[in-house]
Amino acid sequence: MEESHQVKAQSSLEYLLIVALTFAIIVPTTYLFYNYSRESSQEITDAQITKLGRSIVDSAESIFYSGQGSKIVLELNIPDSVYSALIIDGRELVFNVTTTFGVSEIVFFSSVNITTPSQNCNANVCRIPELGNSGLKKVRIEAAAKDNVRIEVI
Repeated sequence: MEESHQVKAQSSLEYLLIVALTFAIIVPTTYLFYNYSRESSQEITDAQITKLGRSIVDSAESIFYSGQGSKIVLELNIPDSVYSALIIDGRELVFNVTTTFGVSEIVFFSSVNITTPSQNCNANVCRIPELGNSGLKKVRIEAAAKDNVRIEVI
């Protein structure tokens, strides 16, 4: 009788060890996968913002050198993490982005003066409020004057 209790105890212990070993493998693997997917998501968002920022600045430079009255309309998909866009000193396009580490700025430098409609400007900072909302946006880039290019969401 005592021997059957030992067999049952041994098989129960073996079962518990198998379950513990399974958890010891699954829990760290799940954690690593979660971190990897979160980092990948952030890298994808950064790449999207870099692409749209470069697209705006490159188009502005191209339109500027095409001459006054030239314009183009871009369709841009703004990621969810972008919460504002600014033009500083007419040469810097800045996207404020929420990340897992907090708020960061992604800055693009233009070789030509860029601006927005005057009602969105205060001193040397021009806001582009519509680029702070996620989704598909149409952006008109126009050589408005001989010395600058206007960026406007339509």
